[in-house]
Amino acid sequence: MTLLVGVLLSAGLHAQCVTGYPALENFDGATSGNGTASGTLPSGWLNLSGDDMDWWVENGTTPSSGTGPSVDHSTGTSTGMYIYTEASSPNYPSKTAIIASPCYDISGLASPYLMFWYHMNGPTMGALHVDIDNNGSVTSDVLTVSGDQGDIWKQGLVNLAPYAGATNLRVRFRGITGSSYQSDICIDDMQVLSFTPVYGCTDPNAGNYDPGANVDDGSCDYSCGTGLKSVEIVIVPDNYPNEISWDLKSGQDGTTIASGGSTGTNICVDENTCLVFTIHDSYGDGLCCPGGSYTVYFDGTQVGYGSGNYGSSDQVVFNCPPGYSCSEAVTVGLGVHTATPLEYWYDFTPAQTGSYTVTTCGYNSCDTKLWMYDLACNNINVSPNLEGATFADDDDGGCGLQAVITGNMEAGVTYHLRVGDNNNSCNESVTFEIIYNGPAVGCMDPNSCNFDPLATVACSNCCLAVGDPNCPTGPDLSINQTTLGNSVSLATVNITDACAPAEGCVKALGQRYVIRFSTRIDNTGELDYYIGSPSSQPWMFNTNNCHGHAHYAGYADYVLFDQDGHNIPVGFKNGFCVIDVGCPNGTAHYGCSNMGISAGCYDQYGSGTTCNWIDITDVPAGQYTLVVRTNWNHVPDALGRHETNYANNYGQVCIDITRNAQNVPSFSIITGCPTWTDCMGQPYGDARYDCTGTCGGTTLTGDLNNDDLRDQADAQEYVMGILGDDISASSCTDLNDDGAITVTDAAMMVYCYTERDAYEANQPYIHYHPWCEYPRGWVSTIDTVSLQIGAFNPAQQYVDIYIKNPDCKVLAYEFDMSGLTIQSVENLAPGLMGDVSVNAFLGGHKVLGISYLDTLLNKNTSFVPLVRVHYYALTGTQVCIDQIVDVANDEGNNVITEIVGGCVAVNGVVALDPKVWLEGAFDPNTQLMQDSLRTHGYVPTTEPYTGLGFTHVGGGGEFVSPSVFDVAGPDAIVDWVMVELRDAGAPATVVATRSALLQRDGDIVGLDGTSSVVVDAAPGSYYVAVRHRNHLGAMTASTVALGASSTVIDLRTAATLTWGTVARKTIGGVQVLWAGNTFGDGFVKYAGTNNDRDPILQAIGGTTPTSVALGYFREDVNLSGVVKYAGALNDRDPILVNIGGTVPTATRVEQLP
Repeated sequence: MTLLVGVLLSAGLHAQCVTGYPALENFDGATSGNGTASGTLPSGWLNLSGDDMDWWVENGTTPSSGTGPSVDHSTGTSTGMYIYTEASSPNYPSKTAIIASPCYDISGLASPYLMFWYHMNGPTMGALHVDIDNNGSVTSDVLTVSGDQGDIWKQGLVNLAPYAGATNLRVRFRGITGSSYQSDICIDDMQVLSFTPVYGCTDPNAGNYDPGANVDDGSCDYSCGTGLKSVEIVIVPDNYPNEISWDLKSGQDGTTIASGGSTGTNICVDENTCLVFTIHDSYGDGLCCPGGSYTVYFDGTQVGYGSGNYGSSDQVVFNCPPGYSCSEAVTVGLGVHTATPLEYWYDFTPAQTGSYTVTTCGYNSCDTKLWMYDLACNNINVSPNLEGATFADDDDGGCGLQAVITGNMEAGVTYHLRVGDNNNSCNESVTFEIIYNGPAVGCMDPNSCNFDPLATVACSNCCLAVGDPNCPTGPDLSINQTTLGNSVSLATVNITDACAPAEGCVKALGQRYVIRFSTRIDNTGELDYYIGSPSSQPWMFNTNNCHGHAHYAGYADYVLFDQDGHNIPVGFKNGFCVIDVGCPNGTAHYGCSNMGISAGCYDQYGSGTTCNWIDITDVPAGQYTLVVRTNWNHVPDALGRHETNYANNYGQVCIDITRNAQNVPSFSIITGCPTWTDCMGQPYGDARYDCTGTCGGTTLTGDLNNDDLRDQADAQEYVMGILGDDISASSCTDLNDDGAITVTDAAMMVYCYTERDAYEANQPYIHYHPWCEYPRGWVSTIDTVSLQIGAFNPAQQYVDIYIKNPDCKVLAYEFDMSGLTIQSVENLAPGLMGDVSVNAFLGGHKVLGISYLDTLLNKNTSFVPLVRVHYYALTGTQVCIDQIVDVANDEGNNVITEIVGGCVAVNGVVALDPKVWLEGAFDPNTQLMQDSLRTHGYVPTTEPYTGLGFTHVGGGGEFVSPSVFDVAGPDAIVDWVMVELRDAGAPATVVATRSALLQRDGDIVGLDGTSSVVVDAAPGSYYVAVRHRNHLGAMTASTVALGASSTVIDLRTAATLTWGTVARKTIGGVQVLWAGNTFGDGFVKYAGTNNDRDPILQAIGGTTPTSVALGYFREDVNLSGVVKYAGALNDRDPILVNIGGTVPTATRVEQLP
C-alpha cells in the first residue's frame, strides 16, 4: 500500500458545519447509479458545475473492463458503495469532474487530519487532485496522485494542522481522466478526525510488521529468508464473505499451515513443502453471483486462480512432487510401470480408440486399487471409494485382491490414472500394466438387433436383422439378492451437505442413523444395457438435481414398507456413473464417459458409498421390508431395447427396528420373510395407498382443487386457505407432516411443480418426481432468516418489514403482525418485482409472500426491504412482528427464524380496557351476555356507527377479519360499541373515537378481538364514554388518566361513578346500559313523537304485530337476531319497563353532556 501525504497552507473563516468527530463517509447510505447514472449522493455532497462531468455512485465493478475495483473499501464486498469518475466515452481524454464534501467545523480538533482511500486502476490512468475550500478560499493540489496505481485501494492522508480552528472547511476531489476509458478514479471511506499518525508496515504477514503503526507507509517487506518461499493468497469476496473460508495445508502430512476467511494472506513456507490450498464456500455456489475471485502466488508466480460457481470448494496443489495429485500427474504409456509412493497419479493418452486394460494382476500380492478419470482435474471428486471414477476396481476385476479395469477408451483423450491400495497393504509401491486389447469390433448397423454402439471396426457378416432367430434376446438387469443381504449394517453419519436431503439421501441435515448396504445390479441378459452419455443420450439422464451433475435417472430406489404396506420414503441412489465394475461372464466395456452394463457384467455401489443407505432416524420401532429396485419404470435402454424380464429388478431384506431408552435405533434381519406384495397382492407391484388410505387410489397429496394435478392452482389454494384459516392439516394436505398448514406447504407445492416441469422438459421418459413425494422436507438448521421493522410511518399508515437471509435464498414467508389491522401489502424486494405474490386479509394480521414461479429472493447479509404493510387502524401502543410462522428456502424447506427489533412504539395514542354490560343481551344468571348475533353470522365486519349517523373523531370505518367472530365462549363477540374520549375541560367535546368490539364477559377489545382499545389521542386525562346503537351511553363521572399502558374503566360496577343521574341500570348487583334507544336520539320513549316502539313495528312490516325480522337491526333491543313486536321475549316490552313500566309517556334520557 502507498501513502500520500500533503500539508495545507491557509486558514479559514466561520460556517455552520459538521462538528461531530470522527466524521466518516463510507457512501453506503448512497444509491448506486449501476454504471448508467449518477445515483444519489449522501446528504451534503455536491457535484460542482463548470466542469466536464460528474462523480457517480457505484458498487461492485465499474462498467468498463480493465479499470475500477471489484469491491468497495469499507466492506470489501461488491455491495458496498463508493464514488467514482466514469471515464468511458465521451468522458476522455482529460475530462474533469469535481465533487465537494459537506463543510466541517474543525475548530475543536486537537490534531485534525483528512483521511480517505482511493482506487486508480487502469493503464491509461489520469490524475486525482485534492483541493480545500476554506470558507470560499480554495487551495488547489494539497494532494495529487497520477498514473496507474494497480488494482488496490490505497490510503491518502492530509494533515489539517495549518487549518486548526477552521469552521467552514470543504474537501474537493478533482478527477481528471486519462487518454482512454481505462481511467476510472474511485474514492471511499473519507473521514475527518483528530489523528496522530505513526508510520510503518501495518500488515501482520510482512516480515517487518510494526504493531504500533497505524498508517502504512508502503515499507512492508514480504521477502523470505534462505530455504523459504512466499505464498500469497489474494481473495476478492463475492456478496457473501461470511460463506468463505480457506486453508493451506502440507501435502506431506496434512498439517494446516495457514487458514482464514474472506481475506487472504502472505506468508513464508519451507521451499520443499508440498502445498494444498483449498477454498470453501458454505452455501455451495463458490464465489458467485456477482462473482469474486481468488488467486494463489508461489514465489511471485501465479499458480492458481478461481472464480464463479465452483460449488462447495476448489483446490490448488503446488510445489508437490510428480504424481502427488492429478495436477502433478506423470505421463505414462503402454507397458509395465511401478507406482511409488501411493497414491500416485498418471496421465495416459491412448494412441488409438479401442479396448484397454489396466491391471495389477500377477505383479503384486497386496490389496490394490485402480481409478481412471476422463474429467478435468478440478472436476474430479477424489474418494476412497470407487464412486465418481470413469473406470475403477477394488477386488471385483476377477483377480482376487488385485485390481483390473477394462474399457473402451478414445484416442487423444487424456485419462487420469490413480494407483493405490487398501489399508496401506502395499508398502507404498504397486506395479501395474497398461495393455491395448485392440479395436472394438462389432455390428455397426443401428438397424440390426445386435448393433454395438461401442464398435469402431465393423465385423464381417455379423449383423442380424430384427426378427432373425439368432438375435440376442435383450438385456436383463437384476438386483443381486446375496450382495444385498450380506452387506446390511447400521451406521451414524453427520450430514452437512444440503444436497443430501434435497436428493433423497436422508430426511434432514445433522446426525442421522442409516442402514448401509451394497447395491449390485447384474446384467444377466444377452445384450448390453446401454445408457450412453449425457451429451449424446440426454434423455437417459437427470441434471435437474441439487449438485447439478448428470445422473442416470433410474438407477436404484430404496423403499421401506411397514407391515400395513405403507411406504416410507427413506432413500434413493442416483447413478452418477453406471459402469462395468465386474464381469464374471462377459467383457467390460463401459465407464463414466459412456455408461452401461455389459452382458455378463455388473455394476456395484458398495455399502461405504455415500447415499447407499436408508435413513431410519425418524422411523418408529417395528418390522419393515426394505425393497431395492432398479429400472422400476421399465424404461428401455438408450437404443430402445427392453429388458427380457422385469420381475427380477427387485431385491428385499426384512428388518426389525428397535429403540433403546435413549431412542437410539438398532435392527436385526428377519429371515424367511415372504416376498413383499403391494396392497393389491402383486409381488413388487406398483399399487400404493393414496393419502385417503385407498389402495390404488388416485387422490394426490396436495391436490387441493381435486383436478388430479399438482400445479400453481394448488399453491394458490394453500395461500387462500392459510389466510382464511379454513384448511386443516391431514395426510392429504400437510406436505411436510408437521401438523400445521403454513406457507411451507405452499412453497413445497411450488417446488414440486417447478422442479417436476424442469425435469420433464429434459427427461420425458423416466417419470420420477421425488420433489412431489409427500410427506417430505426438513428444517434447514444451517439457514437462518431474520425479520425486523425497518420503517414506521404513522402519517402514511404503513410499516416496512426488512429481511436478512445470509445463508439461503427465500421462496416464501409468513408472519403475523400485532398492534394494527392490515389494509393492504406490497412487495419491496427489487429482485422480486412482478414475480412474488404478497398476500394479506383485509382487517387481518397475517402477511404471506410467495413466488409461484420459483423466483427467489437472493441472499442478503444485511437487512433489506421486504414488504410494506399498509394498515387501516392501530390496535396497540406498539406495532410488532408478533411471530414468524415460517420462512421457506429455495427448496421449500422451512428454516430457523428470528425477530430482530420486532417492535416500534406508537406515539400519540392511548390504550384502555373499558368494560360494560348491555342490558338487552345480559343474562344475570350466567353473568354473561348472549352472542346470538355472532352465532347467526349477523355481526358486520365493518363498524355500523358511521351508517347510523354517529359522529366520529379520528375513528370511523373500522373493520375486522371474519375470523374474529370464530371465537366462542366468554370471549365471543356480542356486538360493536363506540368508545369516546371527551375533553377534560369541556366534557361535551368529543376529542377522539374508536369503534370496538364487545365480548360476552363485558370486555371491550380492539379490532383483533383480544387486545386493548387504542385511540388516536395524546396521553392525558379524559372523560371516557361508551355508546351503543340501541342502548343509552354512559360516561365516567371524572376524568381518567390515559397513556401507553392500558387503563381499565369498568362501567359494570357501581364503584365506577358515571356522569349524570342514573346513567346505568342495576340488575342483580351489577350495572348495565339502558336498552331501548331504537330511534337513536338519546332518549328511551314508548309513546309520542320519535318513540322507540314504532320502529320495531316498522322493522317487521308495519302491519302484522306477530311478524318477525331476522338479521342485524337497531330495533333488535335484546340483541337476539330476531326483531319481535309481540309475544315472548319481544323487543317492545323492555322499552316500557325502562321508562317506569306504568306511564307510557315517560322518558329516560341518556346521561351524556
